[in-house]
Amino acid sequence: MKRFSKIALIAAAAVSTLTFQSCTDLEETIYEDITSDNFFSSEGDYYSVLVNAYGNLRPFLWNYFNISQVTSDETIVPTRGGDWGDGGVWRELHQHNWTPTNGHVVGMWNDINKGLAQTNQFIYDLQAADQSLFSQYNYAEIMAEARTLRAYYYFMLMDFWGDCVILDAASIDPSNLPSRSPRADVFAYIESELNAAIPNLAASHTSDQYGRLTKWSAYGILTRMYMNAEEFTGTARWADAEAAADAIINSGNFSLEADFHDNFVVENQGSSETVFAIPNIQAGGMGWTLNMRTLHYNQIPASPWNGFCTLADFYNTFDTANDVRSEIFLVGQQYDFVTGDPLTDRQGNPLDFTPDLPGITGASETNGIRVLKWEVDQANAGGEAGNDYAVIRYADILLHKAEASLRQGDDATALSIVNDIRARAGATALTAITLDDILDERGFELAWEAVRRLDLIRFGKFTDAWELKDAQQDHVKLLPIPTEALGANPNLTQNPGY
Repeated sequence: MKRFSKIALIAAAAVSTLTFQSCTDLEETIYEDITSDNFFSSEGDYYSVLVNAYGNLRPFLWNYFNISQVTSDETIVPTRGGDWGDGGVWRELHQHNWTPTNGHVVGMWNDINKGLAQTNQFIYDLQAADQSLFSQYNYAEIMAEARTLRAYYYFMLMDFWGDCVILDAASIDPSNLPSRSPRADVFAYIESELNAAIPNLAASHTSDQYGRLTKWSAYGILTRMYMNAEEFTGTARWADAEAAADAIINSGNFSLEADFHDNFVVENQGSSETVFAIPNIQAGGMGWTLNMRTLHYNQIPASPWNGFCTLADFYNTFDTANDVRSEIFLVGQQYDFVTGDPLTDRQGNPLDFTPDLPGITGASETNGIRVLKWEVDQANAGGEAGNDYAVIRYADILLHKAEASLRQGDDATALSIVNDIRARAGATALTAITLDDILDERGFELAWEAVRRLDLIRFGKFTDAWELKDAQQDHVKLLPIPTEALGANPNLTQNPGY
């Protein structure tokens, strides 16, 4: 058991004792029988509900991660016989022909709105709190964390759906349901919330509070927002992106790990690169399951699901001779991670992963390159691993700084940063740098970390054709609002193209 996992454990306990509703229907009650009148009697009560709001980040590790990955040129989930067909939802994500009823689209909409609704309600309850109750926990800091968490939920909605409902009241008039605000207005709202929260956020937390947001987490969200401001608002904000990244870089709290792979070991809670993390533990519903999604049924005792693989064209961009980051890919004959013995597939044939796929359907057990970026957790519980997931990693911030610098004409800074990152990986130094080099470097460094979709959109490549996917129209840069959400609130309008 990780000593730092208190926030994850409290989240699990809070979920079991407090019942919260989804925000799919904007008329639903956030708390059922629990109200501010009959629950909040101590600062610990407020803290437990805040941590429960953090617990709503856990679905991020499924729907958000899967959509971010499978809609990019990094990942594909081919149908293998009777496995991974799932009504075509994975094929829709890869080929960018999803519908408003796609289960992953609906799931992510519900996940984010549930977290947003719960965090909103907590903020309203905290505003009404007797501040004299607070001594162990700092009232202003807890409020700042809640506002930052809410801002991040809004960021995800703005990223994937564009225009959003901004709720500024604790209750909703069912006869006057809210409509969506323009994406640029949502951007401005998130920006103002983060800037207001930063002065009251902690610079760091003790190990037993690992996973709580800090001012650097907020600057990380701002960096990501500003990097994509031109897409979100129509106006580039490269200087602001660089300034937000510099706040993190100049804090002195972060540095590149000497070994790239140390960011992804089971006990990675001490990584010097973690800016914003979702902690995981080896327990049902509380662990990291990406290895289960990609590894073959026979590769670990937990019997993985043999699904996700990377595309051969993406794999072929890596320098497999020198760059240690290419070691995440599993190609060819596979061996037991403990004994080193050669493995076989379920028919007794050598377990030999091949780069090419026959198509998005009809794949065999061994077609497709698998990815093992996060160390196998030998103590996993039914496939639930203890590796923590970095939503924002320091190398990502450095590469954002490099890109923002390059886009403002500062080639020297961009080249220096990229070569520092390449040196850590053993890759050959570049002598000049272009935006294409930046995108490539982000692929090498951040592969399978759920940032590629947004990168491709920013670089104008998301709608391009790639392996087993035709070119698409621009409307696919946003997802459709689920049909059930439109039915629940007639004031919502569907995104164009759907």
